[in-house]
Amino acid sequence: MSSPSPVIVLFARGILARLALWPALRIAVHNSWGGPESAEKQRWLAGVIVDQYENHIPRTDADFAPSTSQTGTTPDASYIEEMLLQIMVDEFEVILEDNSAYEIARDIVRLWEDVYSGRDTLVKEWEDQAGRYVPQVEEGARSGSDWEETSDNEGDNSDVDMEGTHEDHSRHRPRVDQPEVDEDGFTTVRRQGRR
Repeated sequence: MSSPSPVIVLFARGILARLALWPALRIAVHNSWGGPESAEKQRWLAGVIVDQYENHIPRTDADFAPSTSQTGTTPDASYIEEMLLQIMVDEFEVILEDNSAYEIARDIVRLWEDVYSGRDTLVKEWEDQAGRYVPQVEEGARSGSDWEETSDNEGDNSDVDMEGTHEDHSRHRPRVDQPEVDEDGFTTVRRQGRR
């Protein structure tokens, strides 16, 4: 079995990085909407996309220029978008209506043109961005995703003292009053509302 072309390797790296930056897919994988193998499905999706372009590489690894040995036309953004939307439904049970699949598809087409021309600009840019995403695992639900982009300029929150953050969570929970039982064994019911 021959080793993959450097064009395909670079393209695959770019696809993996770009998919890692896709909020809809990140959330689906993080929440295991595709089952326990959600992370594997993300890598599989990258492989499916790479396969769509693999027949369009030059026959010699050193030659990045277009050649006549290509088969057919390379997939366009509309084709990739439809594929992404279908895979998100089939594998993660997610119906996207935010146009993000088209943005990803357009970026994939742009990535192919970039790596096919011998450039790695987009790959490096996306790998750098993807490297800044770190999953934030917390005890409670928050608005938005549990993934945050880390950066060197966190603003005023950069000096927060994290010491003692797990010591007493009971003060943040709503107070639950113990029921009052009178001498006859009846429970006093208090009206809920303003206090």
